[in-house]
Amino acid sequence: MKNMDAASKLFTGLPEVFCDLVDFALRKTGFKVVRDSLKERNAETIARGWYKKVSNDTVAELQVTDGNVTATLLVALENQTSTSAIMAGRSLMATTVRWDTWRREMKYGHLKRKELQTSQEMLDGVLPGDRMTPVMVLVVHFGQEPWTGLPRFTDTLDCPAELKPMLADCPSNVISFYNLPPEKIDEMPQGAMRAVTKSIRYVDDIERLCKELKTDPSFRMLLDEGPDEALDIITIATGLDMRALKQEKEKDMEKVVSKIEQHFFNKCIALNKDKWIQEGRVEGKAEGRVEGIAEGRVEGRVEGIAEGRVEGIAEGEIKAVLKFIRIRRNRQFSESQILKDLQSDFELDEATARHYMEVR
Repeated sequence: MKNMDAASKLFTGLPEVFCDLVDFALRKTGFKVVRDSLKERNAETIARGWYKKVSNDTVAELQVTDGNVTATLLVALENQTSTSAIMAGRSLMATTVRWDTWRREMKYGHLKRKELQTSQEMLDGVLPGDRMTPVMVLVVHFGQEPWTGLPRFTDTLDCPAELKPMLADCPSNVISFYNLPPEKIDEMPQGAMRAVTKSIRYVDDIERLCKELKTDPSFRMLLDEGPDEALDIITIATGLDMRALKQEKEKDMEKVVSKIEQHFFNKCIALNKDKWIQEGRVEGKAEGRVEGIAEGRVEGRVEGIAEGRVEGIAEGEIKAVLKFIRIRRNRQFSESQILKDLQSDFELDEATARHYMEVR
């Protein structure tokens, strides 16, 4: 997905989105982010030197609480468009880099205060009571395919399972929007992150995506309030021009969804036009013209549709029109309104549109 990496970094760098992601990752622990505690850290400064190769996209220090206990975390965020086979190893290295940075800083402070007494303390640079702020590496997957990376570093090792508990390990804490089941997505708070998640999760299920657009307040909130970075991610993932929809200030979500449905129908027809022609499914201009299909126009006559016969029309075009009709019937549109929409959206004459509507 072109430009998704840049867009996702801008999106997850927003403080509210960052906190929402950490809250979602910690949802089973009972801890949530203390919202005014977020302090952004310079990821490359922390990584320093050759360790920049494992520098994360965003690093922030924050506090989390379960209502009784409050703890400080250093959260290193990594945005991914594609599955990385070595992410668990990178997470381990990123944690190690931050441990070494902490150790060096502690040693510098102890030396300055002349607190290191023994040769071992001088070598370590750390006193027995020193404790490092814990690091959590969080991976956010924006891709439109399943995340298949191994969950732990020890899973990448060639060794018996009995040995793994004795070896250095690190989990790959992945939030994959594409992998998340619907019930988990609905656990997210309403807003930009949920809208982005559903757009990526349901991009291959147009009916479900349009239903979510119509029923989930997250999309209305996103069009009304932004942030624009989330609009850009949805545009990249789905091809929908979300900024244009926002600029229209359309308050009728039914009309917004209709425009989105038409976008996907047009896209489907445009993508399959050459394939249909090569397979011989289009039989000449006289009986079924395919001019203008890329713009979403279905031209040509359909004869005998009521009896199940289709002459001279690409099979995929018919499926698109019939799906268009079915969706509107499921949403309780009147037959007269469906007829009008068919003529308007697909540029059909009334007789042809009626033929389509008679197909069952």
